[in-house]
Amino acid sequence: MAAVAAAGDDGDQADVFIPGGRSQADELEYVGLESIDRACLEIYPDQPNPLQATAVVKLWLGGPDPLDYISMYSNPGDPDRAILPHWHYVSYGFSDLHGDSRVHPISGPGQPSGFGFELTFRLKKEDDQSVPPMWPSNLMNKLATYVFQTGNVLQVGDHIPWHCPLDGGSNSLIQHMLITSDPQIPDLDTPYGFLQFRQIVGVKDDELKAAQKWKGAGVLELMCTVKEIGPHFITDMSRTRSIFEMDSNLLHRVTAGIEQDGSNLGHVTAVCSWSEISAGTVFERGTDMVTQTPSVDGMDTGDDTVTLCPPETLEAVHLKFDAEAAELLPLIVKARLQKGRFFVFHNAENYAIHLIPPSCQEENQFVSQGEPLKAQGTFLQIYCSEALIDKMSQEFEMLQDNSERLGLKMCLSADKGP
Repeated sequence: MAAVAAAGDDGDQADVFIPGGRSQADELEYVGLESIDRACLEIYPDQPNPLQATAVVKLWLGGPDPLDYISMYSNPGDPDRAILPHWHYVSYGFSDLHGDSRVHPISGPGQPSGFGFELTFRLKKEDDQSVPPMWPSNLMNKLATYVFQTGNVLQVGDHIPWHCPLDGGSNSLIQHMLITSDPQIPDLDTPYGFLQFRQIVGVKDDELKAAQKWKGAGVLELMCTVKEIGPHFITDMSRTRSIFEMDSNLLHRVTAGIEQDGSNLGHVTAVCSWSEISAGTVFERGTDMVTQTPSVDGMDTGDDTVTLCPPETLEAVHLKFDAEAAELLPLIVKARLQKGRFFVFHNAENYAIHLIPPSCQEENQFVSQGEPLKAQGTFLQIYCSEALIDKMSQEFEMLQDNSERLGLKMCLSADKGP
C-alpha cells in the first residue's frame, strides 16, 4: 500500500505520503466509509485530513490488498492516564464501505457490515518521528488477506502467533498479537450494517503463551495495568521486558486464572499428523482421502463443503507432534480435558486430531466410549475416557520442561490408551 502512486522519470511507481490519499475517483459519498471518517473526526477534530495509506489498485479492480485505506492519526497521549504519545492506525475495508456488492454482500441494519469489524493499531511514537511508519499498514493487510481468504473473523481475545517481528525488519521481541476492542472508537450502526473496531496489540512470546494457556481477554486485562502499555494498549516495538518480568504478581494471577477457569484455547494449527495402526502395521493417510474437514467450534477448518465419507472405526493410531505442539499437551489435559472441554489440533495438510472428554458433547461428534477411535478421511476423533485423561496427565508431565525442544510420538489403541 502507498498513500499515492506517483510515476517517476523511468515510469516506475514510487510510494509517498500525502494528507488524504483518496483519489478523485473515490470521492463519491459512500456511507460506510464516511461513517468511519466521522467516528475518527470525533476523536481527532484537529486532523480532518489525516495521512492515509491507500491501495494503488483496489481489490475489486484486481489489486492484491484487501483494504481500501488505512488512516494514520497522531495521538498526543495523556501522561495523567499513562497513555504514551502514539500513532493510531484505522483500517477501511473489512466492513462494507460502498453498499453496492463490489466487495461484500449487501446487508442492512441489525446485520454485520461486511465482516462486521475494522482493525486499529496503536504504535508508540518515537521522539524523532514526524511521519508514521508504513509497516503497520502492511501488517493489517496481511491479516486482512487471511480473513478474506478463510472467512475467519478476528474476535476480541483472539491470539495470533506470528513468530517474527511485527515490523518485518528488526530484532524486536514483539512477535505475536492479541486482539482487543479499540478503547476510543465506538461501535457503529450504518445503513450497510453494524461494525466494531478491534485493535491489534503486539506481545512477546511469554505473553502469547499466557493467553494460550488461560485466555486472551484475561491477559489483556493484565497488560493494560502496566504503564509501558497502558489503557490504550500501545505497542512498543522496542519493549524487551514482558509484563511478567515487570510485575511477577501478574504471573500468579495467570496461574490462578487457569486453575479457576481452565483454558479458552480450543484449537490450534500445529505441525502434527496421525497414522492408522492395524495388525501392527502403520498406514499413512494421504490428504486426498479427505473430502472436507468438518467445522469445529464455529470455525471452518477445511475447504469447500462436499459430501463426507462415513466415519470408520480404527484399531489404533500413531500420533506425531512437533515440540511446540507437544509443549501444549499438559495444558490441554489440565485446562481443557479435565474440565470437560474438547481440543483440536489441525495442520496445513488438513490433518486434524479432535480430543473429546466424556462430559463434552460436540455437534460433529462420532466417537463414544464403545467406539473411542474413529476417522473421517484425515479427520481423527479420540474419545478421552477418565482413565485415558489420567494416564495422559501422568505421561505428559515431562513435557512441562521442554528445554531440549524435542517432538513427541505416541500410540493410542481403542482399548489400552497411550
